[in-house]
Amino acid sequence: MELPVALQLRELELALVLGLGLAWSFELLRPLRRGRLSAALADGLWCVLLLLSLLGFALWVGRGRLRLFAAAAMGLSGGLWLGLISPILRRFAGKIPHLVGRREKNGKILEKLGK
Repeated sequence: MELPVALQLRELELALVLGLGLAWSFELLRPLRRGRLSAALADGLWCVLLLLSLLGFALWVGRGRLRLFAAAAMGLSGGLWLGLISPILRRFAGKIPHLVGRREKNGKILEKLGK
């Protein structure tokens, strides 16, 4: 049985979104990975989330099938997030406290000058 092109495109875009969502959830669990036990629990939780989301995707979106192009799209979008976008955002997020601290220092200096 063939799948119409419109449904293939819809499945592809939902697979891309699911891949990004799974990669983002992996990033959200990153702070929990400090010790060995907490890292194992966080990774186990993420694996359960991954399996349930793949099962749900295959059952509802794929109508009982997980097609190869959908699995590849999930992997590519998740890999894009973790390999390219996430390091850039983490580098920028690390600079935010320094920028806020500079703003507060400059504000205090301006307040002293105004008095």
